[in-house]
Amino acid sequence: MIYLVFFGVLFISLILMGVFVNKRKLLFEHILTYILMAVFAVRYFSYTEVQGIDENFSIYAYFGGTMSTPLNILGNFAIWFELTALLILFLRPNYHFKTMKWYAKFIASPIFLVCSFSMLPMLEMMQGNTNYSLTYFMLPIEIALGVSISLYYWFKDYKVKISKHSYGEVTTVSILLNFATMPASFPMFVFGLGSIYNHPINFSMSHRMFIYLFLILLPFTLYFGLRKAHKDKIEAALIFIAVGTSIGYFYYSKYDVLMYPWGWPFHLCNMAMIIIPICLIFKLKKLFYFTYFINVFGAALAMLMPDYSSTSTLFNPHIVLFWYNHVIACVMPLLCVALHLFDRPKLKQYFFSSLAFLGYFITVLILNPLFTAFDHPTDFFFINSLFIADKLGEWAKNIFRISFTFTINEKQFTFHPIYQAIYFIVYVLVGFGMWFIYQLGFDISDRHYALHLKLKGIRLDQIALKSVLNGRSISEPMEGNVGIKLELKDFSKKYGLSKHYAVKDANLEVNGGEVFGFLGPNGAGKSTIIKSIVGIQPITSGEIYVCGYNVKSQPVYAKSLIGFVPDHYALYEKLTGREYLNYIADIYEVSKEDRDARLAKYIELFELKDNIDNKIKTYSHGMKQKVTIIAALIHNPKVWILDEPLTGLDPTSIFQVKECMRRHAEEGNIVFFSSHLIDIVEKLCDRIAIIKHGHIECVYTLEEIEKSGKTLEEFYMEKIGNNEDDPRLKD
Repeated sequence: MIYLVFFGVLFISLILMGVFVNKRKLLFEHILTYILMAVFAVRYFSYTEVQGIDENFSIYAYFGGTMSTPLNILGNFAIWFELTALLILFLRPNYHFKTMKWYAKFIASPIFLVCSFSMLPMLEMMQGNTNYSLTYFMLPIEIALGVSISLYYWFKDYKVKISKHSYGEVTTVSILLNFATMPASFPMFVFGLGSIYNHPINFSMSHRMFIYLFLILLPFTLYFGLRKAHKDKIEAALIFIAVGTSIGYFYYSKYDVLMYPWGWPFHLCNMAMIIIPICLIFKLKKLFYFTYFINVFGAALAMLMPDYSSTSTLFNPHIVLFWYNHVIACVMPLLCVALHLFDRPKLKQYFFSSLAFLGYFITVLILNPLFTAFDHPTDFFFINSLFIADKLGEWAKNIFRISFTFTINEKQFTFHPIYQAIYFIVYVLVGFGMWFIYQLGFDISDRHYALHLKLKGIRLDQIALKSVLNGRSISEPMEGNVGIKLELKDFSKKYGLSKHYAVKDANLEVNGGEVFGFLGPNGAGKSTIIKSIVGIQPITSGEIYVCGYNVKSQPVYAKSLIGFVPDHYALYEKLTGREYLNYIADIYEVSKEDRDARLAKYIELFELKDNIDNKIKTYSHGMKQKVTIIAALIHNPKVWILDEPLTGLDPTSIFQVKECMRRHAEEGNIVFFSSHLIDIVEKLCDRIAIIKHGHIECVYTLEEIEKSGKTLEEFYMEKIGNNEDDPRLKD
C-alpha cells in the first residue's frame, strides 16, 4: 500500500510537470514546494520517533548484539538526510546561485531516490511498526513530492556543473550543513546513551569540551567559512541552519503540546528557535534585535550553567537538544550581524528591545504562579525558583525568600517581588554591557576582514602589474622611463560610505625642476590628494604615478622616491635628533657615507648643531619641524611633498625652508607643497594649481597669471569665490 500511494503521487506530479513546466514554472518552484513542506509538517508532528526514545534501535545496539538491524540503521540515516534534501528544495526557489542549483541536482535528488526505497525502514523507526497510520500515508506523499521536485530541478539545471577546484568546498559545506539537520537521537544512535560520569555539567571535562566546541570553534568556523561568500549564499546557509535546528528542537513536541500551554516554549532560548528562522526568512528587523539583545547573553549563561539533571547521560537526546537550542540562540544573532545580514544595532534598538523584554518578563511573571497554582509547575526564565540564586550565594537566596502570597478560589499564587525586580534590572544592565563587548568583537572582525581585502587587492595588483610589465622586472616603472614626474590620472577619492567624493577626476602633471604650489580653501581636497600620493590612504579610482611607478601597484618603489612633510608631524621624542634621523635613513637604506654628508649639510643649513644630540622632547615647535624636513630629505627624494610646511615657523625658519626647497628643485627634483601663504607661493613657485570642492579648477604658471594683470591673490580669490557645491562631485 505504501508504494501504491508513492507511485500514485509521483505519477500525478510528473504529469503536472510535463503539462505546466514550460508555462507555469511557479507551480513546481513554489506551490509544490509549499505543499511538500506542509505534508512534512503534518507527518513530523504526528508521531514520536522510536529512534529518539529507544537505545536498542542504534548502531551501538547492533554491534552489541541486541535488537537493532541493518534496516533500522538505514532508516535512521534516511530520516536524517531526507530532512537535508527537504530544506535544500525549500530554499531552491528563492536562491539561484550555482552551488544551490548543484545541491538540488546532486544532493536532493539522490537522497529522495534512496528514501523512496527506504520508506518501510523509515516508517519502522518513526512509529515502531509498519501499521496503517497518518504517518504511513503522509510519508510516501512526502517522498514522492520530493522526488518529483528534485527531478524537475535536475532537468532544469542539467547544464550546471561545479569546477573541480570547488569540490572540496562543496563537500565541506555539505557535511557542515548536515549537522544542522542531525536528529537529536543520532549521538545515542551511534554511541548509545553513554555514561553519567561524562555528564556535561559543573565544568567537567565533557562540559568544557562542549563549551569550546559550541561557543568558540563552531561560530568561528561558520564565520570564517562564510565571510567571503556572496550575501545570498550567507543568507541561504544561515536560514538552512536556523530552520534545520528549529525542526530538530521540536523533536519531542507533537500536536498534543498545543493543548497544554504550560508546555509551550516560553523560555527565552526556546522562543529563539522560532524567532530566529522567522527573522531570517521574513527579514523582521525589530524582532531580530529583540533576540540579539535579550537571547544571546541568556543563552550563553544557560550553557555555562545548564539546568538539566545531573544524572542524565552524555548522549541523551534531551542533552543534545539543550545544546542545539542554546547554541543557536547564542551564536546565530551574532553571526547575522557579523556577516552583515542585519545592521549593527544602535541605542534606539536596545531601548525598544528592553521594552519588549519588560513585556515578556511581566508575562512569565504571571504565567509561572498561574500554571503552578493549577498543578502544572513552571519556572519560565528561572524567576520563580532558586536556580539562579543558588549560583549567587546565600544573599540571593535570602532576597528570594522575601515573598508575597495570596489565594483566589483556594488557588495559591506566590511572587518574589524584590528578587524578581532586581533580576530584571540586572539582566537589562548586563545585556547593555554585553552590547559593547559585541561591538568590540565586530570592530575586530571588520578590521581583520578589511586587512584580508587589502592583502587580496595587493595580490591582484601584483598580478595586473606583471601583466602590464609584460616580462620586464617588477622593479621597473610601470609607465616606463619617464624621468622625474608626478602624475595624477582621473584620480578620485571617496571616504567610507559617503555618497560624495572628496576629490573627483583630478588630473595633474608636475615635472622635475619645478616648485609646484597647491592652493585651495580648507576642505577643498588638498590633503586628500597629498595623502593618496604618499600612500597613507587608498585610492578609490584612477591612478597616481611617481616617476613612472604606480602608487597603488608599486607602492614600495613609489614611496622610496618620495619625501613627505605632513601638516601634523609625529616624532619619537625619546630619541635624539641624530638618532631619529639615522633611524629614518636606515628605513630608506641610505649608505653611511651619504647620510653623514646629508646630515652635515642640513644640520648646518637649519642651524641645529647645538641641539641635534639632545632628545627631541626638548625641542621647540620650529626645531621639530626642521627635524621632520631633514627626515624627508635624508634619502634625497625625487619628489618632495610638503603639506602646510611653514605653519607656526618664525621668519628665520621660513627663510631656511624656502632656501632648501629652491635648492632641491634646482637639482632637478620636484617640490610639491600646499600652503595658505599666497605671497610666499607667488615668490617661490613656478606653477600653481587651485582646487575647489575636490575639483582642480586650473593649473597655471606664475608668468601666465602675471600676464593676466592680476596678482596671485586676486586670481585665487576669483577662482574660489563661488563656494556652491560642485555637481560633478556627486554620484
